[in-house]
Amino acid sequence: MSCLLLDAGNTRLKWALLDGPHWLAQGVCAYAELAGLPAQLAPWPAVQRILACNVAGPTVAEQLAACWPALSISWLKSSAAQAGVRNGYLRPEQLGADRWAALIGARALRQTDLLVVMAGTAMTVDALSSTGEFLGGVIVPGFRLMREALARGTADLGLPDGATATFARSTGEAIVNGALAALSGAIAQQYAQLSAHSGHSAQILLSGGDAARIAPCLPPALAAQLIRIDNLVLHGLAQLAQRDSNQEASA
Repeated sequence: MSCLLLDAGNTRLKWALLDGPHWLAQGVCAYAELAGLPAQLAPWPAVQRILACNVAGPTVAEQLAACWPALSISWLKSSAAQAGVRNGYLRPEQLGADRWAALIGARALRQTDLLVVMAGTAMTVDALSSTGEFLGGVIVPGFRLMREALARGTADLGLPDGATATFARSTGEAIVNGALAALSGAIAQQYAQLSAHSGHSAQILLSGGDAARIAPCLPPALAAQLIRIDNLVLHGLAQLAQRDSNQEASA
């Protein structure tokens, strides 16, 4: 059965089309172009099921539903436990569906202590134990939001660009390197707390649009534990879709 996976993030839509466990195609779509997505999928087997997570709001949900009016989209909601992951949030249902999917995807890929980092519009840094317990995490503004916050909150800084540098020598470099230092610092702080909690080192799964910017800025000790992976949310959704297919087959 062909299953369409949708990750409606803050900035854009990521999608993947599966046939059982096999990934047929994947891509990204701007929200202004959602109406054309079904046509993009036309060369592939017809979509029979849709599994999605949405942090972009109800308008995007309505637009996606309108793209496939004959199908009912299954919207992922965070729960107390699912697919080998136990949700340590005080109110599990309040955890963002994208973070929950990323944790499920991470657990399917690695069964060690993990720091799951999603570097998008916002950056989330979540601790997942080797036994599948989501311990908690932090949310910080992403690279673009940090720069925009400075531009909005000051009279003269604006949005100058700059290269990475050991010592920034222009305003653009100072802003770019300051944002990257803050992001890598959040990862390092959470990594230290996870290592102290477990008593040993962990691996870092880094995903998201700004992963390539952040990875070179991590300290060498953390870089040695780093695993880059694209579309971790979609991997989590794929894991759930496959589990559902297996359950239906055995019913």
